[in-house]
Amino acid sequence: MSNLTNRRNITRYFFADLVLDVQRGILTRNNKEIPLPKLSYDLLLALLRASPTLLSQQELMEIVWPNVVIGDETLKQRVKLLRKAITDNASAPTYIEAVRGRGYRLLPEVTCECTLAQPAAAMLDLTGNDQFPNLGSQPFHGAWQVLSKMLFTLLLLISLLVVIYGYFFQNPILSAITHAITDKTVSIDASDINEGKPNTEQVAQELYQKGLLYYQRYRAVDNIIAIDFFKKSIAIKADYSLAYTGLSQAYSQQIFQFKSDNNTQAHAIDNAYQAITYDSNSAESYKALGTAYYVSGWLSKSIAPYLKSLALEPNNTEVLSNLSFIYSEQGNLIDALSLIEEALSLDNKHVVSMVHAGQTLQRLGQFELAKIWYNKAIALQPDYLLATYHLGQLAIVNGEYAVAERIYQEKLNLYNEHPLLIEGLADSFYFSKRAKLAQEFYQKLQFDDQAVIDDKQLVSSANLMRLMLTLPASKKEVRQVEQVLKDKLQSGTDKALYSYNLAVIYAQTEQSNLAIRYLVQAIEQGITSVEKVNKQTMFEPLYELPSFKKLIINMKAKQSSFNAQIKMNLSFWQKK
Repeated sequence: MSNLTNRRNITRYFFADLVLDVQRGILTRNNKEIPLPKLSYDLLLALLRASPTLLSQQELMEIVWPNVVIGDETLKQRVKLLRKAITDNASAPTYIEAVRGRGYRLLPEVTCECTLAQPAAAMLDLTGNDQFPNLGSQPFHGAWQVLSKMLFTLLLLISLLVVIYGYFFQNPILSAITHAITDKTVSIDASDINEGKPNTEQVAQELYQKGLLYYQRYRAVDNIIAIDFFKKSIAIKADYSLAYTGLSQAYSQQIFQFKSDNNTQAHAIDNAYQAITYDSNSAESYKALGTAYYVSGWLSKSIAPYLKSLALEPNNTEVLSNLSFIYSEQGNLIDALSLIEEALSLDNKHVVSMVHAGQTLQRLGQFELAKIWYNKAIALQPDYLLATYHLGQLAIVNGEYAVAERIYQEKLNLYNEHPLLIEGLADSFYFSKRAKLAQEFYQKLQFDDQAVIDDKQLVSSANLMRLMLTLPASKKEVRQVEQVLKDKLQSGTDKALYSYNLAVIYAQTEQSNLAIRYLVQAIEQGITSVEKVNKQTMFEPLYELPSFKKLIINMKAKQSSFNAQIKMNLSFWQKK
């Protein structure tokens, strides 16, 4: 529709039983006005103009909130408010369709009523300021154009002089104004300048808040922008603890989710300590330090900062959930379950805690209960793909390979080429004895640019499986992975997965003594799932060894002991 009609000439949009009058700015149904807040009005107008085209979430955010940074959740809440105003049901929509992972569009056919393009010379141009007539019809048109150009040129020259002077002389007032000119996301007005000095604390806080918004988008490019904002905040206020906390968390996110270099780990830890230096009573600062240690592979070191954070803020659901996850990874399942129960008691809709609960219950062999909690997380947040991944892994452990394949394939239909889902699908093929198909899907995850592959990607389970299935051709790459894993363990990391993956390498390269040695180390570091060992076909060369059989017996005894301890405390987890 928008390609056929000039938007500026449209006066009314008709769709289903609703009419949007853009001249009066009102929405009606059966001649009765439906009040709309400005943002809801702008959202509806954007959808009408695009109809029948689908608008992505990013496009809608840019249209409705220009020059303002918001997250996806803000848009979802605005759509919810608009639905409520027009009595639309999200489960069976009449007006607004949400296409998962893509965006929104209007369902009804949209027609419009238009005015003539230029009806009269005296027509007012209301697109700018309603106090000014259409100057194109005035006799001094030429003179006005010349004057406008001169004023615009003068403004540019003044701006240029401000930038140059602020750069060379570091005048605090001019520096603040220059920053506002060069970075439109930060606003500085007269209240920011007090007796010749800018209000640095206010500007630093603004920059920190902007950084936080970008950080919470959880995307690689936004995380880089967040880091830049946090650095700008610190440049203005060098003792601003929260900005150091944000910077540490952004670096930790860079390590955990995206590509990072060798310096990123040090940056995450160093900035967390800087945050504590300037505010030793900040729960957020200690949480940042705990997270920095965890993503660096130092689980034991991460516990003390998390406990300190919890002492400062006992009801912090995120800290409780993270700490329980670390205990679970270390094999301390009783304490892990206790902390995660506390987290979910504080917030029974915290999906991350639900997934952590599922993982711990799965490690205890409580598969049905684990399944309940994975499904609870998915029901609350269908796009939380980590929950789907673990649900599929649980099906694999239970030998339900077709179920796992269906789980991953259904999500891949919505989230095309998502690496976590591809890895899960490859796992389902591998454990169902379809090695060739598994190899094909692991290969899809191979990194295009091997020159920039980081250690995290190199030692990932998906990359290791790809290499194991292509031995002996991949022998050189396997040696590289082996060395990186050993270096990480020697540097102090106590992640059980690194020892476990070394055991896989040695089992597949006919070094059974080393395989058993690192498998024992993995168990001591926290591997408690019996199925992760005795159902891993990469360990088949070890199956008949007395040491391997003894190892499995010990693991089963330990798991039984855990279950005996929690038997009386399972009622919370059995809630449907």
